[in-house]
Amino acid sequence: VLKNVNLEINPGEIIVVVGASGAGKTTLLRLIYGAAKKLGGDIYQPTQGKIVVPNNVKVSILLPGEIEPNFGNESLIEHIYNKVKDESLAVEILNKAGLSDAVLYRARFYELSTGQKERAKLASLLAERPNLMLIDEFAAHLDRLTAMRVALKLSKLARKAGITLVVITHRVEIIRALAPDKIIFVGYGTARIAKKEELNAILGGFEK
Repeated sequence: VLKNVNLEINPGEIIVVVGASGAGKTTLLRLIYGAAKKLGGDIYQPTQGKIVVPNNVKVSILLPGEIEPNFGNESLIEHIYNKVKDESLAVEILNKAGLSDAVLYRARFYELSTGQKERAKLASLLAERPNLMLIDEFAAHLDRLTAMRVALKLSKLARKAGITLVVITHRVEIIRALAPDKIIFVGYGTARIAKKEELNAILGGFEK
């Protein structure tokens, strides 16, 4: 799927990954995750070459339908509290994920709307206190304004906390809100820092 890839992502950078469907964007995230978690298997390890990550890496990942937070019958506030063991911090994390309504704190995951579920998953990732976050199809089920707000909050939080953030999205407004340090283009069998003409073709005139 991907060949001749030579990329460097620095600690604390915000990276957006773009490219056509099926080009290998999710594969790139899986390989980074596999290196961070020291996983075996064909889908998590490259057949050639290597991926080097810092020894202190602590990764959280969201691959919809594949790797997602596990919500049971507990309320959202209980779910986050079980991870952080601090009620005030749990409330803060829910707020930063865009779930600031006190009614939602007591709601169960299955009671949420599609957009609220997406924000709950993001809150669950943040509660793991990662220094590397990998997110596929970021904010795909949020309306434009909410997606921008969540992306802006996540970007500010990542920069403040020194979290390295790698996000796959095709939405121009989300890219602008995230204000990435680099945009990686995945296509034609490889992944590389995107050129302006490639961004124009995919994103319809996006300018950093």
